[in-house]
Amino acid sequence: MSIDLWPPAPELRKDDLGFNFRGNNYLGHLIAPPESDGPRPLVLVIHNYQGLKFFDINVAEYLARLGYVGFAIDMYGDIVPAEERVWPEDHATNPEKTNAFQKKCFEGMVACDHDYEFFRALLQEWLMHGLAHETVDNTISASAIGYCFGGVAVLEGVRGGLDFAGVVSFHGLLQTGEDNSPDAWGVTRPALKKCANAYNTNTVVLIENGKDDHLVSDKSRQKFYQEMDEAGVQWMFHDYARTPHGFALPPTIGPPGHLHEDADRRSTMSMLSLFRELYPTVSQNKVSHNAAGTAIPV
Repeated sequence: MSIDLWPPAPELRKDDLGFNFRGNNYLGHLIAPPESDGPRPLVLVIHNYQGLKFFDINVAEYLARLGYVGFAIDMYGDIVPAEERVWPEDHATNPEKTNAFQKKCFEGMVACDHDYEFFRALLQEWLMHGLAHETVDNTISASAIGYCFGGVAVLEGVRGGLDFAGVVSFHGLLQTGEDNSPDAWGVTRPALKKCANAYNTNTVVLIENGKDDHLVSDKSRQKFYQEMDEAGVQWMFHDYARTPHGFALPPTIGPPGHLHEDADRRSTMSMLSLFRELYPTVSQNKVSHNAAGTAIPV
């Protein structure tokens, strides 16, 4: 599902990039500015727990319209097939179908967030494929943004020492795979497989968080602050008043979308400010709306 908030841009380059990694097949979608603009910085886009879908591809296009190479990546592969990543239209009246959908999505998430080495290695594989694309300026470090599950993914990239100039988490968890409470969908949550951290202290971490996010407790915040400070990582943490989890996701993706336009607008502008700092030689184009449909001052 695409959005009609932007004028047609046939000059944008759109490529599908796929590979097999440890027995699973993955497919991502890269969108780049016109080739006449020359190579541009790469920005990975990482999906929420549902998996890669139309919204994440729209975010990649938004980034391309801004002047960066947006690369919406797939962290689930065959575990959650591409056609099964959007909430059932009859979710309110068909609990059996909804529970099956939820179970599959959480299985994809757990496969990543309970195995730190695999999680980081898959992110590195995506980074390598993105940097190899001819539209990307691979002489400078890429960045990554993520929503919910994608938010914790970008932090795992930092913990794993991946070469990111900056990462942005939109209503993401701050710790990885530590919630092993029983769920309603029968997903087995194995013991965490941790590995040593190799923090990239050259990365700037930006956390965009709803103050009323039930998944981010005060204890979780304090633990994050202490971890990043002890590691020597630069970080910024923005809380938005009376704002819940999922504030940057449109309702078109299903129930996880709890769009709060003020928080979405301000967090988007915060991301744009960071990218201007990280990539000062790249002209940032003015785009009237982001991928959620929120108006952005230009």
